[in-house]
Amino acid sequence: MNITEAVNMILKRYPDYGYDVFMDLSEIKDDDLQEAVRFIASMRRRCCTETKRKRVRKINRETLRDMIKKGYTYKGIARETGLAESTVVKKVLDYGFKKLYHQMRPHGIRAGVQVICLNIETGERKTFKSITKAGKAFGFREGYLRDKTKGGKCYIENGWEFRRE
Repeated sequence: MNITEAVNMILKRYPDYGYDVFMDLSEIKDDDLQEAVRFIASMRRRCCTETKRKRVRKINRETLRDMIKKGYTYKGIARETGLAESTVVKKVLDYGFKKLYHQMRPHGIRAGVQVICLNIETGERKTFKSITKAGKAFGFREGYLRDKTKGGKCYIENGWEFRRE
């Protein structure tokens, strides 16, 4: 038996259904058509008939707060939970975590982050309340020290080590 014969046998018995009957072959209960049904079912690929859906993890207030505190971005949270990025943004706004998110972003300017300046040769240590103040004290142009210490990196120049606390 080939595919054409099997399809013609079924369509001869069920002319009103047309191709729709092939969507659910289990509805065909005739004994003389079972061979054709088994043949068509064996020709089908399972991946085409069954759609696999990615599981979406529910995200509650505490989980979202913990992920933000760990430094996840919107894309990272969306990837971990299976939600859309726009949904994550909406949940951050709904829960009131927008300010927390902008403080904890790994590549953004964090409000209130101190800068530690350590002299490698003498061991002298200076602490500044912000990156801007540290940059001004050492004569760097605006934003230079911020760019050099971005992402938790340590920067060394003229015997001084600069790092965010």
